Amino acid sequence: MSSTSPALPLFAYGTLRDPDLLSAVLNRPLRPDGALHARAPGFRAVHYPNRVYPALIRAPGAAAEGLLLTDLSPFERDLLDAFEGEEYRREVIAAMIDVELHEAYAYLPTITVAATSPEWSLAAWQTSHKPQVLAAEAASAADIRTRLIAVRPH
Repeated sequence: MSSTSPALPLFAYGTLRDPDLLSAVLNRPLRPDGALHARAPGFRAVHYPNRVYPALIRAPGAAAEGLLLTDLSPFERDLLDAFEGEEYRREVIAAMIDVELHEAYAYLPTITVAATSPEWSLAAWQTSHKPQVLAAEAASAADIRTRLIAVRPH
């Protein structure tokens, strides 16, 4: 996952769909046209084991809801890679906007997550977990940004 990878959009299916969390992580709001409603056919968002956030797993016949983030800089992609950490790997998947298919990056779990895992919901996360984790996630992202800036221009 390096900044020399093609500038594909990022399919966000979990907490990065929350505008407050995403702007806290990026340290800026997205442009209004920088997040397009999309879905990932053949995938679904489920609870990541022992976490409050989701994992995107393959599920034939399903389609995970999400956003296609189109205005991320190379620095921001590196920041998101570090923010997602060792629990995820960035891979190319297919994402659809209406009927149009696009290649996009998505963060997939590095562990096997059971196909029987319960569905994950952004609305449920926003109600049950966002108030408790937003400040800590923003602080973590700020720390990562500081470390990245020290080794890489943005």
